[in-house]
Amino acid sequence: MLLREFVDFILGSLAALFPVIDPIGSVPIFLVLTAGVPQSLRRTYAKRIARNVILMLIGFLLVGGGILRFFGISLAVVRIAGGIVVFHAAWHTMNADSKLSDLENEDATHRADQHEDISFMPMTIPLLAGPGAIAVTLGLGAQASRNAAAIETMGNLAAVAAAIALIGLIIYIALRSSTLLLKWLGAGGIHALSRLLGLFVMAIGVQLILNGLADWLESLG
Repeated sequence: MLLREFVDFILGSLAALFPVIDPIGSVPIFLVLTAGVPQSLRRTYAKRIARNVILMLIGFLLVGGGILRFFGISLAVVRIAGGIVVFHAAWHTMNADSKLSDLENEDATHRADQHEDISFMPMTIPLLAGPGAIAVTLGLGAQASRNAAAIETMGNLAAVAAAIALIGLIIYIALRSSTLLLKWLGAGGIHALSRLLGLFVMAIGVQLILNGLADWLESLG
């Protein structure tokens, strides 16, 4: 029974994180930013990006709650703010807006022209492990420790960390095989899939807001 709950928590965390991070939707941007670089360097970038996303999100999972308590911010407020961020990102995704701002696009273009390392900026931040992914990770961390004993909390956090590691593996595979993926789905297919995922991301944002409001009302009453 404990193993089943552990697996269920992994799958639930994976379902919450995948549409927000959207590894498939990052493929066209990755191809643009790595145009003209050797295939070996593109594989290196894919590995670094996956590693950066895993380390950043697990870092927020482990220490995010302590940082919030230090600044006196409740997890309910974070859920509401995170839900707004996720909803805003989903709205732009469904309207086919770029995930990068004009300034970030300009910086990314400069890095691509100079063949600079794009594995952290802009691929990890803000594209894959952006505010939406961080907000969902903090929400999962709060859910993992909610009304749970210490051992159960550790197991739930380990399940979320495992889900983050799986997301990192999916990112690596998607970026490593980006050329084949683009050839198979086409640019239109990738954008269509991203817009479809945007609907699920929007639902996650609404759910985060509702959960945050419920927690906030419970703390008042």
